[in-house]
Amino acid sequence: MDVHENENGSLETDAMNGYAAAAAEELGSDTHCSITVLRRGTLAHVGSSDDRAAHCDQVEVRSGEGPCVTAMEQLGGILVPDLHPETRWPAWRSAALVAGFRSSAALPAYVDEGTTVALNLYSDDLDPWDRERLVGMDQVIWRLAEAVRTRLGA
Repeated sequence: MDVHENENGSLETDAMNGYAAAAAEELGSDTHCSITVLRRGTLAHVGSSDDRAAHCDQVEVRSGEGPCVTAMEQLGGILVPDLHPETRWPAWRSAALVAGFRSSAALPAYVDEGTTVALNLYSDDLDPWDRERLVGMDQVIWRLAEAVRTRLGA
């Protein structure tokens, strides 16, 4: 799967949708995935496995805060095993709960000096991912980062 940049400089969503769908499939039917990119200070939702995950990330991009934003800023994974008691990122949390999600995780990767990508996981289930599953996703996000890096010529 190739990652493209269109004439506006944004990554094409078809390729990113494919990456998100493949990640969701790898994790199982209870997981929904989306991809967000932070490039030169600009956040963009670039792909998702379904509309529910896309909506949550679009809220995150509009508000400028959420687990994937924090994950990309810190270059460290964020796990939200239960959305109900979560107090950070109120706009994103509300959107995720309204969408029916109970848990979330954000796994970032460095692409180049000006670009970071995050794979965002959502589940209707409470705390569904064990350490082994999340480590497996780390490999997926690094492959995604490499595809973005290659396409952008970094």
